[in-house]
Amino acid sequence: MAVMAWGSWFGKPAAQGAASSADPTSSAKTSSGKAARSGNDTREVIESIAFAFILAFILRTFLAEAFVIPTGSMAPTLYGRCKEVTCSQCKHRFAIGASDELDRASGRLEMRIETATCPNCRFENDIKDRPVFNGDRILVNKWTYELGNPSRWDVVVFKFPEEPETNYIKRLVGLPGEMLRVWRGDVYVRPGSEGEYKIARKDDPDKQRAIQQPVYDDTEAPRVLLDAGWPERWQSVDPPAGDISPADWKEDPAGWSADRSARSFKLSGAAAGEGKWLRYRHYVPSAEAWFQAVAGNPMIFPPKAELIADFCAYNHYAPNGGQRDLPDPFWVGDISVEGRFRLGPVKDGAADGQVVIELTRGVRVYQCVIQPDGFLSLRMSDELAGDEEFRNIARSKSAVNTAGSFTLQFANVDQRLCVWVNGRLVEFDSETTYAPPALYGPQPRDLSPVGIYAKGREVDVQELRIFRDIYYRADRDSSDGLAYPDPVTSTDEYSRYNLGKLAALLSDPIAWGAEYEAHAFAAEFPPLGDDEYFMMGDNSPRSQDARQWSNTRGADRRHAVPRSALVGKAFSIFWPHGVPFMNDGKGYAPLPFFYHQVKSGDNPKVENYPRFSIPFYPQWWRWTRIR
Repeated sequence: MAVMAWGSWFGKPAAQGAASSADPTSSAKTSSGKAARSGNDTREVIESIAFAFILAFILRTFLAEAFVIPTGSMAPTLYGRCKEVTCSQCKHRFAIGASDELDRASGRLEMRIETATCPNCRFENDIKDRPVFNGDRILVNKWTYELGNPSRWDVVVFKFPEEPETNYIKRLVGLPGEMLRVWRGDVYVRPGSEGEYKIARKDDPDKQRAIQQPVYDDTEAPRVLLDAGWPERWQSVDPPAGDISPADWKEDPAGWSADRSARSFKLSGAAAGEGKWLRYRHYVPSAEAWFQAVAGNPMIFPPKAELIADFCAYNHYAPNGGQRDLPDPFWVGDISVEGRFRLGPVKDGAADGQVVIELTRGVRVYQCVIQPDGFLSLRMSDELAGDEEFRNIARSKSAVNTAGSFTLQFANVDQRLCVWVNGRLVEFDSETTYAPPALYGPQPRDLSPVGIYAKGREVDVQELRIFRDIYYRADRDSSDGLAYPDPVTSTDEYSRYNLGKLAALLSDPIAWGAEYEAHAFAAEFPPLGDDEYFMMGDNSPRSQDARQWSNTRGADRRHAVPRSALVGKAFSIFWPHGVPFMNDGKGYAPLPFFYHQVKSGDNPKVENYPRFSIPFYPQWWRWTRIR
């Protein structure tokens, strides 16, 4: 993603000197005295202006500079030119990229984005006339790397090696001397050409949490679709006898009770004494299902639970009623769940009184257990083993205050388990990382990858949300003489077919795994030099980053960014776009220069609309530090 400088960060002008008071003993002043003071005042003004420009130049050159994000390769961390959408069905708010509406060479309007798909309920929203916004404005520290070394996962502005006059912004992934592998959605590194690849996880779990992407928010359930007969994703279920996947468990009316209006779930009475499961199944509505629901017709499309995939709402839009982008068919096993819990006292005679939050990933199950004494424990199953074969990993160093309600998030990302309580990372008595299993592919139980179990105490749960990690695609350029190692993700027709075929198998994990293994390979990149870095975008399906750069300059390592090209570390969004109000949230564009210039000629002339509207108020909740 190229970034554009947005002017300087001006310092405060120098003080103007105190005004002189008149001599009380004199009632008149000579003309020469007035001229002298006038000359001094003029000189002071000129000196102040000159000093302000010099100070601004120094700040911009050595300390900080502002940039505008034009495109969406760092979405959803940073927005490029975009539209913000509130889904008309579930009220989920999301952004979609709109930089493709403009011709990159001229900046003129050449097409219109008409619809966008909600990531929460998959309804296709009409957004043609929604306001469009310029990208985020960010501040970049230019002195950070003068005093210290860049760190992995920093968001960095740098000079694009192929076009040094162009600034790019990406996330720093590879460090000097490292060899990188992009494999099955994760980034692995090793020191040079020898040794073992290790996953490049975020050292700061809060950074990992900040860049996770939404999968489903139960507080924003699509009422129209559910009323038409589409199943709820969270249901009380009963595990039958035998080795049957949670995806096939049947609804249990004697288990958790659901308040579908308040979007809350409660385990009480005899059920709390027996122990019951509440599980999530990933039911993704199709366009046909939505058509039936909106038309008021009976639901004739049988729902099938699917694997959680790398669907990125920012990229899912249809231009001028045409074909939307390639599908997002890659299974993401790195997920997290968040909910607000209220726990009753442990029942008399209960053996444990535990509450278990469970995440599955392939052949393993990972659990966070709230113990009766308020301590948390983490445990995991052996591969394809039963519940009785869980082994403990770690225990929290202090008890969680379970009086009243509290928010808990449990994450399994980058081969590490993390827990946050009321937004604070829980500290455990031992490492919560683990070695990956020998078998990688998804299993049938990944159709129901999240569960909550309670026994021996009453439990209320609400505000349930599921998130996923970024899935890094194994794309690369072939200019270094190597073929695309992952034909599933390239853009020719053969790969388009494979993408569609893979997406069609998301409801059959075993078949999906077989198809994926038949086509997907790791993308590996030669070791970086002693002063070189590897950059990637958060929006992996639509990021033109070090994976795909060409090599017209004939560099030894086309994917490398030299340290001399680093401009600085992005540290803050200081002016996200404003939010227009009045006129149904669109504002007004009263003057002609508020509109786009429309490209004509080879492309058909498109209907114009405002590029800027007034009045608006600041989007203050996105004035945040960049993680």
